[in-house]
Amino acid sequence: MFLSTNYKDALKYGFYEFQTARDWYREVTSDVGMHAELVQYWIRTAALLATPIAPHFAEHIWMSTLKSPTSVQLALWPTPADPVDRTIVDSGVYMRDTIKAIRDAEVTLMKRINKGKDKGKEPSFDPKKPKSVRIYVSTAFPAWQDQCVKIIKEAYSEATEKVEDIRVREALSKAGLLKDKRTMPFVQVFKVSH
Repeated sequence: MFLSTNYKDALKYGFYEFQTARDWYREVTSDVGMHAELVQYWIRTAALLATPIAPHFAEHIWMSTLKSPTSVQLALWPTPADPVDRTIVDSGVYMRDTIKAIRDAEVTLMKRINKGKDKGKEPSFDPKKPKSVRIYVSTAFPAWQDQCVKIIKEAYSEATEKVEDIRVREALSKAGLLKDKRTMPFVQVFKVSH
């Protein structure tokens, strides 16, 4: 039996997304600093991930930075203490995307102010003042979204493990939800995230 090696996935998840996770952690802990044990765990795991493709580099990190008495070639893959909590991961992704959207809006507003497009108007944003954001979290969907979720669940086929789009459209139309411009974007996002 031939097993293929997915180098693209290994590079994407094992290197780029691993780096992104570290960078995000560093950014959100800038006021208190990163936890030393977690950083060391990250370095250890990064060295293990690099071992198959850059063994000399991984060995150098393993011996000089981590001060391990044995070779990286003898190390075992880390075993997670707990299973991955998908809710926490998804919440982190949502927060990261929200922060990016806020920063992008801030950059756009600064460009407008610098170009003088809003002359005569008092700026709604002062970059010199401290910034804060208030985030509200709901524990339930609004009624229209609850209806959409129910319709999507009813249109889900366990045999194909897919949502039958035709059934969703028919049910949304019957419920009078297709007229609302928010419905289809919500349905699409919900289907992708679940």
